[in-house]
Amino acid sequence: MTPLYFGPSEAPLYGVYHPPLGADRHAGVVLCYPFGQEYMRAHRAYRQLAMMLTRQGYHVLRFDFRGTGDSFGGLTGVRFADWMVDIGHAIDELRDSTGIRTVSLLGLRLGALAAAQVCHARKDIERLMLWDPVLSGPAYEEELLAQIAQRAAAPGADPEAQTGTALAADGTLYFNGFALPQAFRDSWRDLAALEQRPAGVRRILLAVSHETAAFAALQQRLAGEGFDYRHAPAPHDWNFVDNFGSILLPQPVLQAVVDWME
Repeated sequence: MTPLYFGPSEAPLYGVYHPPLGADRHAGVVLCYPFGQEYMRAHRAYRQLAMMLTRQGYHVLRFDFRGTGDSFGGLTGVRFADWMVDIGHAIDELRDSTGIRTVSLLGLRLGALAAAQVCHARKDIERLMLWDPVLSGPAYEEELLAQIAQRAAAPGADPEAQTGTALAADGTLYFNGFALPQAFRDSWRDLAALEQRPAGVRRILLAVSHETAAFAALQQRLAGEGFDYRHAPAPHDWNFVDNFGSILLPQPVLQAVVDWME
């Protein structure tokens, strides 16, 4: 694998390129990370998934959105639409550096929402893989606020344990030590929710580690030619935090994705 910086010089993005280890399919996959603690817990799973895909002959690029990970800056001044632009930079980087013929996108949680938005705007995406997707920015925000309220109301909750998890007076949402500024949260309110099939994508996979009414409704909305649904029961507590910084490696979901890509 090869670490690299790419994209605009004023806001470079950090990525890791994994070359194919099997017979070269001349096809690529861009992996779009989730946010915050979910990013931390998914990091090893993404690395494992990249290695599994390369053994099938795919070129893989996983990268950090601007304002996250090892990419440029913080989220102040960043809008959700900027993350969609970042995905475009990742697609172009993988195409230009490898000469591949087709590109697919995979996103987990908030990364899935961003990847789906990009597929509405571009017509050169072969496949879209949505893993435990967030259905909209406001829905994600409501989920985090509900978890904040639940933690605060828990019997014997230690106020000091809530450090880094609160809604600040300036509108910044702090969750598990990561900040979502008000302007960033406002920026996703005008974006369409994950409700309809992107017209330009040939095949779509909805891979879920747990079944919910929201996922069932999404399955119905996306149904049609080229759509697949895979329920692969696996751990999915993406925002759990402990003293050891534990990771998740939901092997059933990873294998379901790789099998679908065969």
